[in-house]
Amino acid sequence: MLYIQSIIVYTLLTFFMCYCAKLSQGASSKAHLWGWIPIILFTLVFGLRYGVGIDYNNYAYAYDQTESYASFRELIENERYEIGFSLILYICHFLNAPVWCLFTIVAFIQIVLLYNAFKKEKDILVYIYATLILTGFCMYSFMNIMRHELAFCVFLFSLQYIRDNKLAKYWLCALLALSFHHSALIIFPLYFIWIKRKGILNMPLVEAIAVILCFITSFFSQWQDIMHLFDNLIVMLGYENYIEAADEMTANSVIGVTRILNLIVNLLIVANSKKIKDYFNSDLFNILYDLFVVGICLGYIFMGSMMLQRIIVYFNHTQFIVLAYMLCYLYETRKQNYAQLIKYAVVVLFIFISYSSFLYHCEDNTGAYVSYFQTDLHQTKDNLREAVFDK
Repeated sequence: MLYIQSIIVYTLLTFFMCYCAKLSQGASSKAHLWGWIPIILFTLVFGLRYGVGIDYNNYAYAYDQTESYASFRELIENERYEIGFSLILYICHFLNAPVWCLFTIVAFIQIVLLYNAFKKEKDILVYIYATLILTGFCMYSFMNIMRHELAFCVFLFSLQYIRDNKLAKYWLCALLALSFHHSALIIFPLYFIWIKRKGILNMPLVEAIAVILCFITSFFSQWQDIMHLFDNLIVMLGYENYIEAADEMTANSVIGVTRILNLIVNLLIVANSKKIKDYFNSDLFNILYDLFVVGICLGYIFMGSMMLQRIIVYFNHTQFIVLAYMLCYLYETRKQNYAQLIKYAVVVLFIFISYSSFLYHCEDNTGAYVSYFQTDLHQTKDNLREAVFDK
């Protein structure tokens, strides 16, 4: 039953979000309203979820524990969460709201920031919504490591201030991101990389070679062991409870169809980067592309460390957005020649396999969808989650 329900919920959500985003591109007075419907749908689906994401129960437990503190000051003094997220916890508790309100608020903030980050490039939102969900990224990460993803979404929103050379506004956003997760310290100096330059990486061949070399490096067990040593140096980020999970993920990180296709798609993006940049003529995309290339290289190098993987979220989590630009570009140019059509088919195949793989394993990765109000399924969902940790 959970398989069928998950397929229906995630597929229909993707369809309606993309359909409404397409309608929002028009010039009519209702276009703006159409743009808000995907936000509402996303907020409801992921705000009212139950048990979706490894960290779901941890956040639910943290919310229940909030009632132990008499004041906000006492909360931030005793909780390991940053002040921004603690404030959300406290407000929900102060209003005596049920726990699903916490997840609803977080989902709303994330999708609103994502929408506003690309509001001036509305054509791409259709593809961003599609890649966000169909690659499984939303369920694996976006709605899982919520504090980190809140910081990441603030960072995405702040990229417009890098593009427009507005340092004060960018650092205000960086401070806000820091209030959700202290790994956001890494984004403060990034502003200075793109001063008077809206793109740095412009050598596709060199970038492709770097990606391949980093990919190969990820299979050296000795290198993975070295990377894993860093986990013990950065437990201050609050991930000490995940060391065993990191070991499991590293042990299970084997080469497969999805991983090979992922590499091929990444290389296709790099190989076509100049054409994509010319097609969109977007300074925002140029910045995202630089972050993407650095992110996938570091992602492969840091394969053996869950902790270091978390630090580079601000780089490698741009992948689904750059993939959206690639998908849009290939869709619009697919009729130019057979080469473009084949590239488009490869990208679509990658997304289809990623989505199919996620759905097939959804009962084994906490991704199976259950609503907070489906109380009869809560125990089933809890049992599946326990099975994940018992493996």
